[in-house]
Amino acid sequence: MLHPIAWVAWTAAVAVSATLTQNPFYLAILLGIVAIQFVAAGRHHPSAQGWRSLLRLVLGLALLVIPFNALNAHTGDHVLLSLPASWPLIGGPITLEAVLWGASTALGLLVLLVLFGTFNLVVDQAQILRLTPSFIYEAGLVVSIALTFVPQMMISAREIREAQRIRGHRIKGLRDMLPLVVALLTTGLERSLQLAESMEARGFGSARPVPAAQDVLLKALSVLALTGVLGSAFTLTYFAGLAWLGWSGLGASVLLLVGVFWAQGRRVHRTRYRRERWSWRDAAVIGASATVLGLLIAVRIAQPPALRYYPYTTLLPPFNPALGALSLLLALPLLVAAPPAAREPILRAEQDARVSAEPKSENSDDRVPTPHL
Repeated sequence: MLHPIAWVAWTAAVAVSATLTQNPFYLAILLGIVAIQFVAAGRHHPSAQGWRSLLRLVLGLALLVIPFNALNAHTGDHVLLSLPASWPLIGGPITLEAVLWGASTALGLLVLLVLFGTFNLVVDQAQILRLTPSFIYEAGLVVSIALTFVPQMMISAREIREAQRIRGHRIKGLRDMLPLVVALLTTGLERSLQLAESMEARGFGSARPVPAAQDVLLKALSVLALTGVLGSAFTLTYFAGLAWLGWSGLGASVLLLVGVFWAQGRRVHRTRYRRERWSWRDAAVIGASATVLGLLIAVRIAQPPALRYYPYTTLLPPFNPALGALSLLLALPLLVAAPPAAREPILRAEQDARVSAEPKSENSDDRVPTPHL
């Protein structure tokens, strides 16, 4: 079981790595790592089936990039077939280069989509909400609720379809989809009302009362800081001789904005029932993610052709074994993270070890006291 910050670092490293390269070899390595992590995390997760159904749908949509690119990009030396030139938009030669470029683009999209599903399986939405800064907790709450909507909708759709099949309902056309859509809308509205009532009962949205003058001051300082950021960026872009002024204004504006955010975050009451435990596994995953990310960025800056792939110039993408081995470091969570089924015994053993290590007083007695009647 890894800390949510470790999972955030790992997810960011995989996402940035997938966007830094178009090489299908490196993207295939990343896809394999993320897919294995998705399967391992989904074995004991209640919403794994919903994410699997969603990924099947997204897989079909991502694969549409290949024919779309092949039918619209008619450049390349290796012609597979030719469509009549009189056909609008898609008429012309279909080249191997266009197919390969579409395949590499689809592979990059698949890595990001499977990574998104994996992150939602390994990190609970409550943990995402706790990681959100206090001054934007409303946005974090909306995001955490939205992340649970899609898998719940897929699970509800599957359950409704199973119930309809038992009753003899078969989907043969668009009209037959109406009972499914109505049932999904009704289920979604009921779930939304229950969530709204539970949130209101638990006091979500409450904040410390702030004097009107302080509220106006914070808003004015926010506008001033954002104006300073835009003005400094404009100065750095169009006035090269005033670079010192632009950088100074940018630094002061960012500091002012951070101070305003800190002051706004103090208005929010936040309590923690149980804090996440930090272990050497979390440090190892964060270190490996930072290493991969830093080295790939350095390679992209120093030697861009090592990560770039453009099939219109060379059909076979280059492959560096050192970069491939570097990408394998992102598989470290598979080796150090405990599976969900093994979390409870580990936590119980740690708790027993802490209890046994606590010093006992001389008059302590482990026996259960008998109440006096």
